[in-house]
Amino acid sequence: MTGTRTTETPDAATPASGPTAAIILAGGRASRLDGTAKPLLEVGGRTLLDRAIAAVDGCDPIVVVGPPAPTRVRVVWTRETPEFGGPVAGIAAGLALVDTADIVLLAADLPNAEGAVALLHRHPPLSADADGKIGKADADGKDGKADAPSTNGAHGIDGVCLIDASGRMQWLVGRYRTDALRSAAAALPDGGRDASLRSLLARLRISAIPAGDLATDVDTWDDLERARAAAPMPPRDGAPDEETT
Repeated sequence: MTGTRTTETPDAATPASGPTAAIILAGGRASRLDGTAKPLLEVGGRTLLDRAIAAVDGCDPIVVVGPPAPTRVRVVWTRETPEFGGPVAGIAAGLALVDTADIVLLAADLPNAEGAVALLHRHPPLSADADGKIGKADADGKDGKADAPSTNGAHGIDGVCLIDASGRMQWLVGRYRTDALRSAAAALPDGGRDASLRSLLARLRISAIPAGDLATDVDTWDDLERARAAAPMPPRDGAPDEETT
């Protein structure tokens, strides 16, 4: 195994605990979607942004990094500096507005955001080592895929993220210790502008949970069509939930 990253199957009877904020990344240029505002695309009658916000219901605050848009609930809006400065700059902007022990970090392009975050919350609470130090770990292999499964507790773990069906680490579907993430962001030049997620997470010890299609995001029009085909539509007003004979 490389570094100290582990792959785990969370105990369904061990929910997360303690104060948690949420940072939702809703910026980006969506170049593979012709510049379309990806968080505002609808899947199953709801925008991807509303799905992300619903997934972190109960977090306080819920910070959305991106251009303000209509949402179903009140959130805190902010922008990365400069705009379109990349996901790490967006994370740094969100961190400036939270002071909780843990943070749920979520991209606003997940059709199954609620199920994905529910899986994260089944992981045991995160905690630092007894000395509070951040240990050095490899946040990504050469191909971006997770190492072989192993078992490890939550002690000394700086974060947990999901692995998609292809075996790729989805760092923007994760829960992280705020202090660890803040320290990592502060170590980067230019406020994280144009920095890679690998450079941000290289010193964090991250546990990974296999999630299959729950961690699948929308990057292309084909991805969007597949997500729409798989998502049930809500019943129309006044219409029965299902037909009976």
